[in-house]
Amino acid sequence: MPVNVVDTDRSASRLRAPLTAVNRRLSTIAAGRAWWGFAAFLALMAAWAIAPDFFAPYDAERLDPRNRLLGPFSDSTLGSHWAGTDSLGIDLFSQMVQGARLTFYIAIVATLLGTGIGVTLGMLAGYFGGFWDRLIMRLGEAQTAMPMFLVAILLLSLLGPSVTILIIVLPTLVWPIFARVVRAETLQIKQATYIEAAVATGCSTPAVLGRHVLPNVVPRILVLFVVEIGHVMLAEAGLSFLGVGVQPPDITWGLLIADGRPLLTVAWWLTILPGVLLSITVLSLNILSRRFEQYAGAAA
Repeated sequence: MPVNVVDTDRSASRLRAPLTAVNRRLSTIAAGRAWWGFAAFLALMAAWAIAPDFFAPYDAERLDPRNRLLGPFSDSTLGSHWAGTDSLGIDLFSQMVQGARLTFYIAIVATLLGTGIGVTLGMLAGYFGGFWDRLIMRLGEAQTAMPMFLVAILLLSLLGPSVTILIIVLPTLVWPIFARVVRAETLQIKQATYIEAAVATGCSTPAVLGRHVLPNVVPRILVLFVVEIGHVMLAEAGLSFLGVGVQPPDITWGLLIADGRPLLTVAWWLTILPGVLLSITVLSLNILSRRFEQYAGAAA
């Protein structure tokens, strides 16, 4: 009597194949939904930064000592406090909304300055090469090797903590990253035929860099820019947490985290909630940059 031998490995693989395809499909759908969710969150944060008075339920400077240290979702004579109140009775949610403006302002302006410096130096190093390439890259490497966060603390301590000094110091943390990436892109682009044709037709160096090199590195710059906004946000929060960043009466998420630190054991929400908000924002920026990178890769 013949015996049917079943190839268990092949049968198992046939069963796993549709399941694997389904899992990939579900992962794609989940990733798409996550992308839209994080994008919507960033849009909300941008709205907070643009029009904080519209979203803040209370005045972020109004003191109410009778309702101090109320926990999240507590009620007072003024109304509901979704994120609780601080030691002075100020609504924490309103402070987080108001703090979004200065947090984004510092991060975006400082990153823009760092981007401008890094892109300019990176294109010069990659296009001219030789002495300028070695000088700019050694300068970037020397700065990268230094503990720049400690240097920033020292500079802010000497010059005095303020928003203006913070915006001047923070670009030093990011420009070497842009310089290295743009230099690598420029080294490839300058070998292209259309660059040689532009030079042969008499285009000046600024015209070649501005019309032909820069547009081709913009996608990479955009990806880096979005990522570095999150990194600068974290740097500002760290400096404010250490007392050398933003000072009252200005409000940033980093300053809120620092103000709540002494009361962490009795009022955890004062530190945890702004910290969670900052973390989700930085995560959303990283996911957004990854999405931009995918589009840039598809376009290339």
